[in-house]
Amino acid sequence: MKTHDSVGRGLFAPYTQKPLVNFVPNPRQVRWLQWLNLHGLASTKYLHECTSGTHRCVQTTSRMLRQLYDGQLIMKPRQQRATTSADSNFTIYALSERGAVYLKDAGLWVDAIQPTGHWVHQYMVACIAASLHLTCQRAGLQFIPGHKITQQLAVKIPYDWNGRRYENTLIPDSLFAIRYPTGFIAYALEADRSTETIDPTSPYRKSVRRNVRQYENLVGTGRYKEVFNLNCPLMVLNVTVSDTRARRCLEILCEETGACRYHLFAVVPEFRTPFRPPKYLLNHLFDQPLTRAGMAPFSILSGGNNNK
Repeated sequence: MKTHDSVGRGLFAPYTQKPLVNFVPNPRQVRWLQWLNLHGLASTKYLHECTSGTHRCVQTTSRMLRQLYDGQLIMKPRQQRATTSADSNFTIYALSERGAVYLKDAGLWVDAIQPTGHWVHQYMVACIAASLHLTCQRAGLQFIPGHKITQQLAVKIPYDWNGRRYENTLIPDSLFAIRYPTGFIAYALEADRSTETIDPTSPYRKSVRRNVRQYENLVGTGRYKEVFNLNCPLMVLNVTVSDTRARRCLEILCEETGACRYHLFAVVPEFRTPFRPPKYLLNHLFDQPLTRAGMAPFSILSGGNNNK
């Protein structure tokens, strides 16, 4: 196999798995397995950031992830190849069946609420939740994952359409809470890759307008407290892929509710089509003001002080 071109430049050679028998992960590698159990998918960058407080060498991270891969405790989902210049992106990992068995045997497995739907959508949800998890830790705030709040995200919520009452299932993409010095705030995540219609003609079709009406009946009325057994405020974090899409969603929200306290909007362009795995943590979701309809922006970092 050629390893260099005619002028001596190295050619890309894909990594070939070298199965390790009876491989036992070290404590840092176990943390990565637990992270994948909690968030579902993570790139090399995000897994490195998970343990960067005690281990700073990126090369060591890559080598130890290859060991986990050779030990068949993690896998590389093939869907990550469906983008441009896939070989130049960070590798994305997921927990394998053997990795899940290892965590269960060690008593470290948790029944986390995993993202569902199209694979890129799952990865988008995982990146958002993981970024907020890591930035919370660095800010000295406690991140509470969804499985510690509820095991059931799907809930039947009614909504009005053309003068008639309908009822359908509303499923947030993720649910988590943050403990601030002044109390807790919960967040329901809606990750939008611009695949849903905004204003459909059918009341049965999932859309931005229907979501707004259902969240009004869930959050605006306070019904979420009974559904999710929460005694704290609930915010809806809407993350989309373009400013244009965010503005259109805000227009629909203003038409339906006017000024709205609990809907937050942010943009992550990396998940447009074709997607590119983010090169950095999505810190702007945490420490930058997020747009609200008819109200002052909201910062998740200082959420305990500006929930008005």
